[in-house]
Amino acid sequence: MNPYNKVIWVFVIGLSVGGVGWPGWGWSDDTKSFDSPDGLERELQYLLSTGMAQSEDPTVLRRLSSLYLDLGYGLYVDRKQQLAAFQEGARLAKKALEQHESSVDAHFLYAANLGKAVQLEGLVASAFALQTLRNHVNRVLALDQEHAPAHHMLGLMYEELPWLLGGDSEAAGEHLKKAISLDVYYAPARLDLGKWYMKHGRPQYATKEFIRVLSTPPLKKRWIWERIHKPQAQILLQQIRDSEHPGPLE
Repeated sequence: MNPYNKVIWVFVIGLSVGGVGWPGWGWSDDTKSFDSPDGLERELQYLLSTGMAQSEDPTVLRRLSSLYLDLGYGLYVDRKQQLAAFQEGARLAKKALEQHESSVDAHFLYAANLGKAVQLEGLVASAFALQTLRNHVNRVLALDQEHAPAHHMLGLMYEELPWLLGGDSEAAGEHLKKAISLDVYYAPARLDLGKWYMKHGRPQYATKEFIRVLSTPPLKKRWIWERIHKPQAQILLQQIRDSEHPGPLE
């Protein structure tokens, strides 16, 4: 495998593990729905049954893209179903951008869905895919400097990429800190900040972040936190405690 392509692939995996982290957090709900996977699934099926997947309305397209992202990340476990969800989510977000290029949500939803789809396809991501993701994240921040999920995504980019490809570990930490300063309930970024502290030998700081994840459930989409973010924080916190207080040697 080409070393350059290998790096890009590692980067995409990194985006997907932490937070996508990103799912559903970058979208401002203007449509009422139950804050549960069943409620979102019913909403998705209703919109599809009424032909909304062919809509030209960017608001509808963004909502559908957000539903696919949340369900693909938080509910679906079958790989093919997940991949189909992320691919359709990316298609819809891209279509929304054709109608409204300056939409912060559409740019973010496109990048988030695309990143997950590339990972699940099991393909080595190309430099073009990386540049596409970067372009859309930068466009989000150009439109809204206080977009927490975009800072989170950019932080992961800086952390996963080597210096020659634009990596910068210090910048990564700053963007992750910025994300949680903008949204104290943003569990995906807080988890990744904790991992960043662990990687850089600061377990005491990581512990604080993981405890905050456990003690600060989100105001919206708590079901994702309960299924994914809370268990991750518990596992990572236990790993730190085990390393600090190893059991007796046998």
